[in-house]
Amino acid sequence: MPLSNVEIRAEINANRLVFDPPIPDSPLNDEDNRIGSSSVDLLLHEELIILPKDRVAGVTIDPSVPDIEIMDILIRNGEIKNLSQIDNYPMETNRLVIGKTLEEISLPLHLAARIEGKSSLARLGLSVHVTAPTVLAGFRGRLYLEMNNIGPFNITLRSGMRIAQLIIEHVGLPASHGHGGQFQGQV
Repeated sequence: MPLSNVEIRAEINANRLVFDPPIPDSPLNDEDNRIGSSSVDLLLHEELIILPKDRVAGVTIDPSVPDIEIMDILIRNGEIKNLSQIDNYPMETNRLVIGKTLEEISLPLHLAARIEGKSSLARLGLSVHVTAPTVLAGFRGRLYLEMNNIGPFNITLRSGMRIAQLIIEHVGLPASHGHGGQFQGQV
């Protein structure tokens, strides 16, 4: 069951749920309030990896290979854009762009989360994850976004814009150990 804003604030205040930079604790109905009734709004980091629009000739990726370095493949075949240098990126339709959240998060062993899109962006056709919304208990790092524009319009991406929401949930009994996958600690 998702945590309410009261439970989210309690976890943050007890330093069990950590956001870096910290999520401001704004009063209700304040435009700066990023803690909703049962989610936390996350902001877009300045760095994007723009993946090729067309198929890359001669490149076949076998994700079943042990220790495959997914991020290395994406960086080698994509183009890194820094939004602080170009102000914004007009994401074209039918484009896959790898972004990440401004915030690094640390989840305790008794909480897991899901990253989901913002409804206003979804109505324009922007998806923030392809099929990977799960953030496992004990995860620490930035959340990467597999952003896909399936709408008919270009969508302007800006550093610091509200890009996603994090829905935090109790896992029942705390996990016996934290997440240890290849993306743990990503920055």
